[in-house]
Amino acid sequence: MNTYDADERVARFILKTYREPGEAENAHLRDCPDATVQDPDAYDGTYGCDTGCDYARFEGVITCPHGEREQFEWGDFGEIGGILDEMEQDERAASESAGR
Repeated sequence: MNTYDADERVARFILKTYREPGEAENAHLRDCPDATVQDPDAYDGTYGCDTGCDYARFEGVITCPHGEREQFEWGDFGEIGGILDEMEQDERAASESAGR
């Protein structure tokens, strides 16, 4: 996978997560079909000094051509690869269900 593919996957995940109920602070950006993610970034780490559990962070700036912009930061237990793979499996399943 090249860097462009990785950035695109991370950007898709950020926008999808931002649009989930309760995540978006900016209603226009949540609903704007032209919203994009600038500077998508994700990194694996650990959570807690004692536990050392895998923890992934996602960051980027969500913008749209209407002048709206918001910094996005989100994290969850797991690793980036697994989180992105799960998103893509969900997308495939939804696509297959819609095609039936």
